[in-house]
Amino acid sequence: MKWFKRGLIGAVAILAVVGAASLWPKNEAAVNVFFPTNWQDTPYGVVGFPTFNAMRAADFADGGAAAVRQTTGGTLVLPDAASAQNKVPAMVILHGSGGDWSGRSVNLAMYLARRGIAGLAVDTFAARNLRSTDDYIERLNKAPIYSQMADALSALQALQSHPYIDTDRIGVTGFSLGAGSTLYMMFEPVIENVLGENGPRFSAYAMFYGGCMVEFDDFRVEGSPLLIMMGEADESMSVPACESFQKRLRKMGVDVDLKVYPGAGHAWDSPSPQEFQAGAWSTRDCRMRWTKNHKIIETTSGYSMDNAFGAFMALAQCATQDGYTMGFNENAYNTSQTDLLAFLNRVWNRDSAGSE
Repeated sequence: MKWFKRGLIGAVAILAVVGAASLWPKNEAAVNVFFPTNWQDTPYGVVGFPTFNAMRAADFADGGAAAVRQTTGGTLVLPDAASAQNKVPAMVILHGSGGDWSGRSVNLAMYLARRGIAGLAVDTFAARNLRSTDDYIERLNKAPIYSQMADALSALQALQSHPYIDTDRIGVTGFSLGAGSTLYMMFEPVIENVLGENGPRFSAYAMFYGGCMVEFDDFRVEGSPLLIMMGEADESMSVPACESFQKRLRKMGVDVDLKVYPGAGHAWDSPSPQEFQAGAWSTRDCRMRWTKNHKIIETTSGYSMDNAFGAFMALAQCATQDGYTMGFNENAYNTSQTDLLAFLNRVWNRDSAGSE
C-alpha cells in the first residue's frame, strides 16, 4: 500500500503543478490597444506611453530589460487652467483587480482636475487587451500586479516631458490591487533600476483600502509622505498591519497618515451596495517578503511566489474563503476624497482652494 499512497501523492502534486502553471503569468507578444501620445499634439484625453510587461519581481532587477515592451495608457484629465505657463501637479491613478470598467479611476481624475490637480487614470488591463468579460484568472495571467507597477513607473517617466505638468509634484494612488502597487512604489529596490538612482520619484503616495503586508530585506524607501485609507469593517485587509507599518515608517522619518472609516468595508466607492460577500477570497494573512536577489517569499508558508507551484502552495495556506464586506459607503466615499485632497494640498503646499 505504501507504493500506492506515494503514487497517489505524486499524482496530486503533479496535477497541482500543472494546474498552477496554467494560471501563472506568461510572457506573450504584446497587443497594443493605445496609440503612443505626443503631449504637444494630445495634452489630455486617452493617451499612450511605453512600458514593459513585468511578470515577476526579478523584472525590476534589470529595469525591465528582459521583459516584453509595449504601449500602455489610460485617460489624462487636466485642470482648465493648466498650461505651459501654469504647470499643475498630477496624480497617477491605479485601478483594482476588478479593472476600471466602472470608471472609478477616471471619476477620481475628474474630481482632482476640478481642484487643480491633473489625474492620469492608467488602465493596465485594457492595455493588455483585457475586457470586463475576461475572468479573474485571465487578468492575472496577462496583467499581474507587477505589470501595474511597471505601468506606474512608466507613467511617471512619461509625465516628465508633459509641458503642463509640474514634474516635482507627481504622486501615485490606487484602489485595492492598485493600492498594493502604490505601496511598492515607495521602495528603492523596486524603482531604482527602472528610474535610475537619481531619476524621478513620486512625491506623494495614497492608498485606498490596500494591504500593508510587505517586507523587504533591503528596506529602503524613497521617503515622501504616505496616506493610508482603510475601512473599519473590511475583513479582507488588516488595519493593525497598517498601524505597524505606519509606526515603522515614522521611525524612519516618513510622514504617514492613517485614516480608518467607521462601518466601511472594501471598495467603498464601487457602485454596488455594501454587503457581506460570503465565500470571497481574502489574502489578509499572506505576508510577502522581497528578498535582496529580487525574489518574493510568502513568509507564513515559506513558499516562493516566483514559481507556479510555490504560489499555488502559498495561497492554499495563507488565503481563505471567509468572505468580507464590500460595496458603496457614502460617508467613506465622501470623506476619503476630502482626506486625499487635504493630504495633497498639505504635501504640495497648496491652500484649501487649490491655489499655490
